Amino acid sequence: MAISLGSMSSSSIPIQQTPPGNPVFVKLDPKYKCLKCRNVLRDAVQTLCGHRMCEICAFKIFDEQPPIRCPGNEDTCVAELKKEEIFRDPSARREVGALLVYCSYRDQGCQVQVQWRQLQDHEQICDYKTVQCSYVRNGCGVRGIRTAIEEHLRGCEYRDINCTYCGEDIIFNQKQEHELNQCRKFPIPCPNGCGHPNLPRDEMREHVEVGCPKKPIHCKFTNVGCEFAGSQENVKKHEREAIDHHLQLTTVYTASIELQSMEIRREIQDISASRDIYKRTVDQCLQEVVTVREGLEGSKMAVKDMKLKAVALTERVIHLERRVEDLARKDTVEKQGRDIQTLRDGQTNISDRVTQIERNGGGGGIGEGVPGNIGNQIQNHERQIGLIDVRLAELDLRLQIHETASFNGVLMWKIRDYARRKQEAINGRTLSLYSQPFYTSQFGYKMCARVYLNGDGMGKGTHMSLFFVVMRGDFDSLLPWPFQQKVIMMLLDQDTAARHLSDTFRPDPNSNSFRKPQTEMNIASGCPLFVSHTILETRTYLHDDTIFIKIEVDTNGINPP
Repeated sequence: MAISLGSMSSSSIPIQQTPPGNPVFVKLDPKYKCLKCRNVLRDAVQTLCGHRMCEICAFKIFDEQPPIRCPGNEDTCVAELKKEEIFRDPSARREVGALLVYCSYRDQGCQVQVQWRQLQDHEQICDYKTVQCSYVRNGCGVRGIRTAIEEHLRGCEYRDINCTYCGEDIIFNQKQEHELNQCRKFPIPCPNGCGHPNLPRDEMREHVEVGCPKKPIHCKFTNVGCEFAGSQENVKKHEREAIDHHLQLTTVYTASIELQSMEIRREIQDISASRDIYKRTVDQCLQEVVTVREGLEGSKMAVKDMKLKAVALTERVIHLERRVEDLARKDTVEKQGRDIQTLRDGQTNISDRVTQIERNGGGGGIGEGVPGNIGNQIQNHERQIGLIDVRLAELDLRLQIHETASFNGVLMWKIRDYARRKQEAINGRTLSLYSQPFYTSQFGYKMCARVYLNGDGMGKGTHMSLFFVVMRGDFDSLLPWPFQQKVIMMLLDQDTAARHLSDTFRPDPNSNSFRKPQTEMNIASGCPLFVSHTILETRTYLHDDTIFIKIEVDTNGINPP
């Protein structure tokens, strides 16, 4: 069925298309060339006069000025071309697709000749196609023809292999580094040179820490400043030969402790003296308040007496006025009038005095009738007493902290009223409790513990959560950071003392919890699921509504400032 050029856009009949690309033909017959562009026919169409052109060239002809003529032999061609007289040529399209062409990778060495329509399929499997090494994900950047790449893959430096010792997938050129530094099963010699046969790296760690006879140990006088470390024999020899040195270090250390103790005692004495002064001041203020109160009571009684006298005088004046009315003689009336006026003046004077006393009385403070200046003095004394109470509370707190502070890296924390405190945590009033601070030494790290009796995070409502906190201390600038000491957290057995619950960890040096504190304390780190409530709330660990928590920090390896 022929399809004209004018009906091509609306046709739905599938017509074979010319293959894509610009191949090199083995031999191209002129009959397969377009009369318009002189290249190989692409999607061939045919005119009524039998000439062939590319489909796109046939469209372009109609962009020229009419009349439109066939580009073939003018003697045999129709006088004028029309779109409806140009038809697709399926036969020519099949013949063009069957023409032999060279492979596109001919320059790389491929000599295959295939039909044009099969060229794309051949190029996908051509041995001379340029491809990338399949280990590009590992860093290989080699490119080459497929046959060369296949040979390259067998010896590529970036190929995947399995470690001979641990079986892990590794890259070939990283094998040596993996075995020397990472492989858990690679046999290595003892770093202490004890002569033990080579062991896998993961087993050698246990040998070095537990079984190596030449494991370096520290001198037992490390805590007083001796820095010597070596084999057990060398340490024993050192301890025998350095007795004088150890005595000197012990003397210096003891003197330092004594000096610190003296400073602490002196500070406590100063605090006690200040507290005694404040207590005396408070006693004096209280005595003054008592005196003022007694004076106020006397003033109130005096005012009451004056009021009673004023009432009595008023009644007497009224009685005299009534008697005057009964007198007949004028001179008697005049005399009695003068007496009455005198009594009235006296009564007025007393009333004025009472009014003045009442006017001068202060309305606030202790009660009515208090003179203004006395009321102000009482208010001032009350404010001073309040300030003194606050200061005494602060001094008591500081004294309590100094008396309970530990300087050997051990915290013994007694928590009373467990049931009430846990209920407060459940109600959201007090979610967590902080312990008093403790130290690794007099000038060492400052730390404390934090407990959530009703749990925190994953343990909320089912467990008690226990955390360790590094606090900002006075000597942080002289200490090494991050904090790296081993920490043991314990819940003590109050029944047999044989079933303590404990959790041990070593700080992560990359965690912010163990870096040098920039605020009062770092973020807490510990165990949200330290112990369940069902285990905790038994006679073993909870007795008399009290629990005991113990924190131990390993102080070995900390050199005092």
